[in-house]
Amino acid sequence: MKLVFILTICVGFILEKADSSRLTDNNNKRTTLQENKTPDCYEISFLRQMINQETVIRLALVKNVHALVNDISILKESFAASETKTSELQRTVDALNIQVNSLQQENGQLKKSSLISQAKSMELETKFQNVRDNVSALHGQLNVIKRESDDKRQEMNNKTNAALDDIKIEVRYLSVTLLDFKERTEIENESRDKKYYELERHSNTSIESLNVKNSLTKEFGNLKSFVQNLQDSQTEITENLNRTVARFDVQFTLSEHTQQKFSSALASLETAQTKLSKSIDDKSSHHAFSAGISSSNTDWTGDTFVFPTVIYREGTGYNPSTGIFTAPTAGTYVFYVSVQSTFQKSIYVDIVLNGFSKVRAMAYNESGSSISIYQTGTNLVILHLQTGDRVWAKRAGGTGYYSDRAHITTFSGFKLY
Repeated sequence: MKLVFILTICVGFILEKADSSRLTDNNNKRTTLQENKTPDCYEISFLRQMINQETVIRLALVKNVHALVNDISILKESFAASETKTSELQRTVDALNIQVNSLQQENGQLKKSSLISQAKSMELETKFQNVRDNVSALHGQLNVIKRESDDKRQEMNNKTNAALDDIKIEVRYLSVTLLDFKERTEIENESRDKKYYELERHSNTSIESLNVKNSLTKEFGNLKSFVQNLQDSQTEITENLNRTVARFDVQFTLSEHTQQKFSSALASLETAQTKLSKSIDDKSSHHAFSAGISSSNTDWTGDTFVFPTVIYREGTGYNPSTGIFTAPTAGTYVFYVSVQSTFQKSIYVDIVLNGFSKVRAMAYNESGSSISIYQTGTNLVILHLQTGDRVWAKRAGGTGYYSDRAHITTFSGFKLY
């Protein structure tokens, strides 16, 4: 607007000068007519030259004024176009300001969300640390309980063996006692038979003597009474022997029943000892482990995954220094691997048996996006191992992995049966 105002002033000034030139031209014409009357021709010629120069200058000025008017018109059009573009640019700037304000608000919200996420992440890390500490404490308590259980089991086993030895000694003593009782019974039976034989022989001798001395009646009466006494004595002896034999039979029956009880108790104790030994053997054949990694490595390109942090372990087999599990006993085992890729990268992990890949876990990320994306790959395999077979996790491709103190990348295994 200032430029147009200045140009307008210049045009007005030029037009005013042109009008003054016309007045001067009229005055000059009159002066020329008057001067024609003078005889000085030189001055007339000079005046004509001045008039001609003024005319040329005036024509040039008019021409320049027209050109200037045209330029002003062009400038007005350019100025109008510039104002239009300026309006459009102003509207664009307003729209951009609105978008910037919106982006600033979104940025503020994202910052708040980021702060909240960081706070939650710190809280989760604290909780994970507490959980890990609790797990470590529980693991220590389990080890203490396991040692105490093993000590108690060993003590019980020793007591059971001592009791079995005592019972065996008592059974042997009872067997010897029963053999002695049997021998004594046989001796008493022989003595009884011998007494029966002597009594029968004496009776026969007495009867023969009575037959010889049949003539003597008194003696026969006495002998008859004596025989009667002998028969009564024989009956009493027989009853005593029968009672003794019956008593021995009862004692022998009780002894046999007691021996059967002792035999049953001995069999039960032997069964319990067998079960306890089998339980101890089964307990010693349990093998399990779970290990993880507590930090990330974005550029790792190694061969064998080493999981140095042992989360849980029972039995033997896993070496946290090499990451390799060596089967202590033959059987069927289960293995599981979980790996997480790092930012915008991929990683492939195989579970390997004696150098031969069995299954593969793939954390693949080829989206091409700039968004922070982490992929997780998992896999599980069941393998039959012989004693000394080796199993480990091996990098099959890709670069780097992600993990932290919560052990995101892990390797686990246990004996199924």
